[in-house]
Amino acid sequence: MEFSYFTNEYDALDLINSTFNTNASKEKFILSDNQKLLLLKNDNEVIGTCLITLKNNPINNTKTYYLDYICIKENYRGKGLGRKLFKEVEQIAKNENVNYLELTSNKNRESARKMYLSEKMTIKDTDIFFKEL
Repeated sequence: MEFSYFTNEYDALDLINSTFNTNASKEKFILSDNQKLLLLKNDNEVIGTCLITLKNNPINNTKTYYLDYICIKENYRGKGLGRKLFKEVEQIAKNENVNYLELTSNKNRESARKMYLSEKMTIKDTDIFFKEL
């Protein structure tokens, strides 16, 4: 198994859509300059993914990786691959002098939340405000 970055490859889109019950299209799946999509592959099959967005805080001069769409293909779950993916993101962050990792996780994703806690992440007591435009 190997890690690679998104390179005009939309195989991850099927995995993201099926895991998170979304319907994103290739036309709308465009990464910004501050984003990268990490792929975990078994041969040429994408079996895991994590969208990484770099956020800079100029007030306290810190960098945060916001992690999104962290998922492992269903028939590969329970084999420690989510942890392997998370460790790879953590190593990349350390290499790039990123100060924090941040993510949100639905309360129904119990195994994912358990893994995040075991990786020494903490839960912030926050409320999310949202406005659709």
